[in-house]
Amino acid sequence: MKKCLNRNTLKYIAIIAMLLDHIAMLLFTKNSNIALYSTFRFIGRLTAPIMCYFIAEGFYYTHSRKKYGERLALFAVISQFAYTFAHHKTILTSNLFTDLNVIYTLFIGFLVLVCYEKISNPILKWTSTVLLIMLSGMGDWGIIAPVFILVFYAFRDNIQAKLICFTLASGFEVLSNIIFMISKHRPWYGEIWQAGIFLIIPLLLMYNGKKGKSSAFNKWFFYIFYPLHLLVLGLIEIYV
Repeated sequence: MKKCLNRNTLKYIAIIAMLLDHIAMLLFTKNSNIALYSTFRFIGRLTAPIMCYFIAEGFYYTHSRKKYGERLALFAVISQFAYTFAHHKTILTSNLFTDLNVIYTLFIGFLVLVCYEKISNPILKWTSTVLLIMLSGMGDWGIIAPVFILVFYAFRDNIQAKLICFTLASGFEVLSNIIFMISKHRPWYGEIWQAGIFLIIPLLLMYNGKKGKSSAFNKWFFYIFYPLHLLVLGLIEIYV
């Protein structure tokens, strides 16, 4: 497969997929727009795995892991207000501190890699890792996203092992959502769009490992776009 996608291209694919996903989640309903809803959400499953992949890549390549972690933490805090507003139409709710955004989850994944790299005692290392992964459960894509990040980092030089572990983790994620639907006596196929998570596999096979054009815009656009688009969609849902 031709390796024609660089890091910037994949990030913009992730941003477009995220926008479609959130348009469906916030502005559509499953009953009135089932086909469009499912299609947009299917495509939207691309975003989190791509972001997880680049957390692992960023952790490896960054000149300052401290600054990288601080940047994630800062935007997790900034984004939380927009995330809460988009989902609850107010920020004056206890959900502000319990229903957390995906950048929080990515930050937890970053901390998982810190433990993986810095803690030599295996018991302490894996105890800390498990506790962090459990802590991520309060965030969007909780539990599974830090697992993805660890898989992408631990097997960064072994594409076969990386994709096998990702496929197994993703299969468990999709299956657990289907089981949840069945347990609630709802049609199992109502969450089949979750399988869109596997769309990342051909994209990773086409990734050439190159950064693409360096610019401040490319560096900061995702961080700014994430809270901004949530705020705009939240306002549209209220006033349009």
